[in-house]
Amino acid sequence: MKKINLIIGLLAALILGGCNKDESAASSGIDSKVIIGEIFRAGMAWNEDVKSMEALKSTYPINIGVDHTLYGPEGGVIHVLGSVTGSMSIDDQTGSIQSGFMQLGLTETINDYTMIYNGNTYTMDGAPYISLTGTFTLAPGGTTFGTDSSMQIGGGFRVTGPGLDQTINIQLTIIINSDGSGGHVSGTYGGEGVDYTF
Repeated sequence: MKKINLIIGLLAALILGGCNKDESAASSGIDSKVIIGEIFRAGMAWNEDVKSMEALKSTYPINIGVDHTLYGPEGGVIHVLGSVTGSMSIDDQTGSIQSGFMQLGLTETINDYTMIYNGNTYTMDGAPYISLTGTFTLAPGGTTFGTDSSMQIGGGFRVTGPGLDQTINIQLTIIINSDGSGGHVSGTYGGEGVDYTF
């Protein structure tokens, strides 16, 4: 359980670490990286509801139902439903992870999720929802990701705030570096290209 939480924590830290303020963002509105970061954070919070797991065996199946609610810093919620499936191979003698594979299939329903950015209050609502899928391979040791690790985020949402009332459609792919030290985000956000490394 500790290794799975470490893996998920590492993934969340890598993605969120790349979601810093974009210096080239328009002076009005909210930075797309902030919104992408909040959507990703909700999707990766699924493991907060996992209370216990069986003792690890040689091959350990992963099949976790997800039903989690993330509360906005200023109100509202993102409700995450779906599953995480896969398996891990464990060395019986040492207990170390030899390899692993996980698939995420999540739907995020956003309702009045409110946050503050640059002193302004912004609210997101699903239009109708966001889907988050991912395939993760674990390298030996279980603390880094294999070369086949990626996530896809797609769907639509509405953002309102000072001078902003916009429905935004996104289609993003996040490729995780093989050493787990970062990754690359590409795709479209509101019809405009997104391409950055974290």
